[in-house]
Amino acid sequence: MALQTTMGASEARLLFLAAALFGVVVALSSSFAGVEAQDTTEVYTPFTSNSQYGNSFSVVWAPTNAWSGNNSTLVLSLTNSSGSAVESTTSYLFGYLRASIKLVSGYSAGVAQTFYLSSSGPNHDEVDFEFLGNVTNQPWILQTNVFANGTGGREQRIYLWFDPTADYHTYAVIWNCKTISMYVDNTLIRIFQNHEQEGQAYLDRQPMNVFASIFDASQWATRGGLDKVDWAFAPFLGRYTNFTMDACAADPADPLANPCTSPTATNWWNAPYFQSLPPDRIAQMENITKVYDYCTDYVRYPGNTLPYECTVGYT
Repeated sequence: MALQTTMGASEARLLFLAAALFGVVVALSSSFAGVEAQDTTEVYTPFTSNSQYGNSFSVVWAPTNAWSGNNSTLVLSLTNSSGSAVESTTSYLFGYLRASIKLVSGYSAGVAQTFYLSSSGPNHDEVDFEFLGNVTNQPWILQTNVFANGTGGREQRIYLWFDPTADYHTYAVIWNCKTISMYVDNTLIRIFQNHEQEGQAYLDRQPMNVFASIFDASQWATRGGLDKVDWAFAPFLGRYTNFTMDACAADPADPLANPCTSPTATNWWNAPYFQSLPPDRIAQMENITKVYDYCTDYVRYPGNTLPYECTVGYT
């Protein structure tokens, strides 16, 4: 979905909602024999390179724990032997990337379920949604993080304001040359802005792939590692659907070859509304209650060591 005309803020907002509803959806399924799992009303079939999911994703680890479920869902399973992860077969540089996700139900302490963008190598870029499990009936925490040229340490944590295990909710990134915006159900929860002129790295040179994963994070995920995975509740099943990659496909060997990666490209995500922070966008973020914010962690960052973006206002 790419526009060749200049858009105003209201048009950009409408396009964002339209993209959320009508984006280029990669909702895919396969057709192999069923595998019994935690939910006996759902049929699971193995993820293979010949399935529709296999055309757009490859398994990073544990292919036996990556399945297709009912209603074109991707199901990732964590067992006492392994979690699993998938990676998009295409890398992207700027655009709109989204998934609808239903988190592990019931007891999920120690479980981490993710949706994220990442390049490769030690100086990689990365944008993370990390969902941290809990003891039954306690709220899920969403941890977000941003790595630029290999430097992370930008964790923020919030409580989700709904039950993310009861139904699917959307998690999205709008990424352009000026700003990275992170959304939950079309509510802006976080931004990361370009301060390259001040010497801070930004995510504008490395194409990133789309990842989804589930794994044992007992050492840190729930109450700092106090509550660990209880394998009596395994398998833990995380579900994904409606993957949307309305973005600039990139050649890792020549990331800027695609004209749509140009800062002057007229794709809808380059509209001024998404490159800056007008008052209504700031208001959305101010309504989000943070459990943890690296910008206020003065023990971790004493004195004048806070990352640059913590010391300047939004622009």
